[in-house]
Amino acid sequence: MSTVRILTETEDTVTIAREDWLELLAALDDAEDRAAVAERRAKERMFGKETQRDSYLTGTEALRLLDGENPLKVWREKRGLSQRALAVEAKIGNSYLAEIEAERKPGSDAAYRKLGATLQVPPEELSARRYRMRRPNYGPVLVSWSLDTPGAAPGNRAAAIKREEFATVEAALKHVQQEWKWLRFRAASVIDVDQWTIYDLEELYREMER
Repeated sequence: MSTVRILTETEDTVTIAREDWLELLAALDDAEDRAAVAERRAKERMFGKETQRDSYLTGTEALRLLDGENPLKVWREKRGLSQRALAVEAKIGNSYLAEIEAERKPGSDAAYRKLGATLQVPPEELSARRYRMRRPNYGPVLVSWSLDTPGAAPGNRAAAIKREEFATVEAALKHVQQEWKWLRFRAASVIDVDQWTIYDLEELYREMER
């Protein structure tokens, strides 16, 4: 990346341009990705490639998620467990598990932690909502951004947040792309009507800068 330009500096703080800050975030993200790959390869060398790759989704399994199948069901079947067997191992009700898989109930954080521990998968990977919200036709959604003046001192900033509604994620992302020159400096995000984050600023930055 280019050299970071320091705007102001005190004994305790350093202020840089938002564009430089976003470039630093992108560089950090790349470094974390490289570290994750290195860690994965080290584990494969230590414990065996086949053992470790049992925790990766195959292309077919990934397509099932993209086609809208519940991720909890995909991971359960990958582990070769019936609903009853998983419910017993995770110590939750079988009927409750069935309702989560059928998306009749959202499932509590505690339930997802138990299921994740049993399936050896991060709990957030088991939530159907995470995948559903990223579908292009998911909606309605909101584009949210701050009305703060870039570079203003924290004590002088207005707390106002502006939100604009769009019918789908696809429409929202198109709008963000068109207005990215100024939205990138306004802590923009895409959220659903229940305030769940779909794309935060860092994710939007990656999407827009591809």
